[in-house]
Amino acid sequence: MQLVRDGLEVGRDAAAQELLEGVSSLVRAARCIEHRQLAGVGGLRRSDASVLKVLMKDGEQRGGEIAAKLGVDASVVSRQVTALEADGLVSRRPDPADARVGLVSLAPRGKAQLEALYASYTQQLRAALVDLDDDAMVAAAATMQRVAHAIVEANQLVRQNPQRAFEGAEPTAGHSARHLAAREERPR
Repeated sequence: MQLVRDGLEVGRDAAAQELLEGVSSLVRAARCIEHRQLAGVGGLRRSDASVLKVLMKDGEQRGGEIAAKLGVDASVVSRQVTALEADGLVSRRPDPADARVGLVSLAPRGKAQLEALYASYTQQLRAALVDLDDDAMVAAAATMQRVAHAIVEANQLVRQNPQRAFEGAEPTAGHSARHLAAREERPR
């Protein structure tokens, strides 16, 4: 099966396409569960839960650090933190190293809401994956983390130098040398 993009045929690498479709299906399924769960947690939005999760995992930090971890602009996180602070889910204090910057931490109420949310997620996941034992779940999680890490690294390389993104890439059956050259010549 061939895709046509920008007038050029782009073949599919079957294994990569299967992985992409599997990841897409998994993301849709997780969002469906998440949507139902978030509705029951006092109007917490997915983006709010993401900020709270970063704080729970990594502790107190600057808003810019949170933004970098979430892959969004610092102004987005600043607005979220303001709303989360007003709801009593996070707290801010001046950074002793630089008073112009604030440090954000997870408030007890935010921690409680996030823990309740993830306890519910875990319960639903266990029920859905009743046929998988713990070892199978841990193996699946490790594979998903490797895939996510590889995608993030590749995306960072492309962002750092878009013109060189395909440099050294071997043309596959689906990516002709002409296609790779055309991608490199496109204005960014």
